[in-house]
Amino acid sequence: MTAPRDPTMSGRSARAGGDLPRIVFRPPVEADHRRLVDIVDHWFGRPVRARLGRMWFVHFTATSLIGETLDPRSPDPDLPRVAAFLVGFASPDRPGEAVIHMAAVAPEWRRRGFGSAMHARWLADRAAAGAARATVAIPPDERIAWLFYRSLGFEPVTAGARPLWGIPAFPDLEGDGQDRALLERALVADGP
Repeated sequence: MTAPRDPTMSGRSARAGGDLPRIVFRPPVEADHRRLVDIVDHWFGRPVRARLGRMWFVHFTATSLIGETLDPRSPDPDLPRVAAFLVGFASPDRPGEAVIHMAAVAPEWRRRGFGSAMHARWLADRAAAGAARATVAIPPDERIAWLFYRSLGFEPVTAGARPLWGIPAFPDLEGDGQDRALLERALVADGP
């Protein structure tokens, strides 16, 4: 497997141009729910907390990740802070498909490689667990998310899609007015 099995990541970020703080990945626990719903709207810049119910922190912990790091600027620099999270699952009805439900990086830790490292770890874990494909649905007007997932090798699902915001997407896919672009990528057992 190309992604390290060590639950930490460190190194240099090409975009940040400096040392990347150590990040530790772990499965979420129920206590993480309150911590994240209190900040997730700020991270996304819009209301999304309703999509992050407690069930994700009870029933989907084995297929989700929390990324924590120490922040020397915080009042307690020895207390790990959540820098990123990814909530996902293995589809019970589509064997071999892993689904990313929601993922985010704290604004102060963006463009440092945390999102890429977290997704690489998650994709490698899902491939090791038998997934052959990963999918994600994003709002078509979220250009940064679109470019990010494309940089990770995700390709748009175009069959049945129509252009929304210049991106192939599906109107009302997740409810009235909840248009989504679907992206997918193949996984192999020896790497993401």
